[in-house]
Amino acid sequence: MITAILQFFGRILLWIYNFCGNYALSLAIFTLLTKLVLFPLSYKGKQNMMQMNSMNAEMQRLQKQYGKDQQRYQQELQKLYEEEQVNPMGGCLWSLLPLPIMMGLYYVIRKPMLYMLCLTEDQISTVKEALVAAQSGILDGVNQAYEEIRIMSVISQDSSLYQVAANALGDAADKLQTINFNFLGVNLGAIPDWKFWGWDSVTWNNIGLFLIPIAVTVLNFLYSQYSMKSSQIKNGDEKKEEAAAAANQSTKTMMMVMPLMYLWFGYIMPAGMCIYMACNAVFSALQELIFSKFLNKKFAAEEEERKKRLAERREQEKAKKAEIAARRAAEQEELAKKGKKAVKQAQKKQLDSGAGAIGVRRYARGRAFEADRYPTTPYRDPQDVLDEEALERALAKRGKKQAAEELPTETSAETVSNANDDNEE
Repeated sequence: MITAILQFFGRILLWIYNFCGNYALSLAIFTLLTKLVLFPLSYKGKQNMMQMNSMNAEMQRLQKQYGKDQQRYQQELQKLYEEEQVNPMGGCLWSLLPLPIMMGLYYVIRKPMLYMLCLTEDQISTVKEALVAAQSGILDGVNQAYEEIRIMSVISQDSSLYQVAANALGDAADKLQTINFNFLGVNLGAIPDWKFWGWDSVTWNNIGLFLIPIAVTVLNFLYSQYSMKSSQIKNGDEKKEEAAAAANQSTKTMMMVMPLMYLWFGYIMPAGMCIYMACNAVFSALQELIFSKFLNKKFAAEEEERKKRLAERREQEKAKKAEIAARRAAEQEELAKKGKKAVKQAQKKQLDSGAGAIGVRRYARGRAFEADRYPTTPYRDPQDVLDEEALERALAKRGKKQAAEELPTETSAETVSNANDDNEE
């Protein structure tokens, strides 16, 4: 399956080469075609990224408000994504799309006989054996992964070796053709060597191969800087722009690391891959320019709508808080009124009842309070003469009453009645 896909791309690249007759130009056209095919997806990804950048200030507000409650923060963040119709992962997809294309093109470039000429593994082995037999040392010092591109480069420069390869293929010789990897005096089929002190001789080919990866790195660095700048929406709000810049620190770090990866790729892959990476950076920058032209105006209008929605939401929240505060204040006032009224009624009831007092002195009611335990006696002036006989009669009457209460139930009524009669006599 993968071989069929790579051979499809290889045939397209070979067709472009046969049309223009220049290997570097064919790589540039192939890169442009991939950009055109992926343009809708890239546009969607750029739009999503700019939407995320425009939401940075609101996301930071949610972080400050709900940072301690991560569950509530995630809920509010998801609610914000739904309101703005934004996919938080949508902006990453478009930036990753060139990677599988680059890897696929890498296999096509390093194995042109398998993926561009569509020869079988057995036919390729036969050609390799025939060339080694015709010219010993033709593949000495060449990594096995790059033997095919080395063979294609050799037979394109030497017609006699091309004839040896054609004879080895037999009936499949019609599939064989030459590819000129030369571009401005540099062999794009060779792998750049950064160890310039180990060169056998200083030639333009070696210098060109040394400089190409550096040029590719610079182009990708400039593109990454331009891409970050074009993703920021200029809406005149300095605070939001500063918040967006602070939130993009991780993206900025990644944009700094990626060009260094291209530098590494440039010195371990054939120089043809550097042409693709350079063209990809240039066409991507042009694509960013087109996106910015169409999206900046759109997002400026959307930003104004977002400001209005935020203002309305804040007014609603403010009114809701004021309503809640007013309702709570009314409830507290009502409770206070009811409390005062209940206290007054209890005090009045306690004062109206004759219980709970000794003479005119009130005492606190505890859990063991009994209203009839202490009789209420009227106030008497201490200087008045005490009627001792009346006091004795009252004490005797009280003693008889208590004795009657302690008698069994069936005799208590009769005994009390007799005691009362005796007392009256």
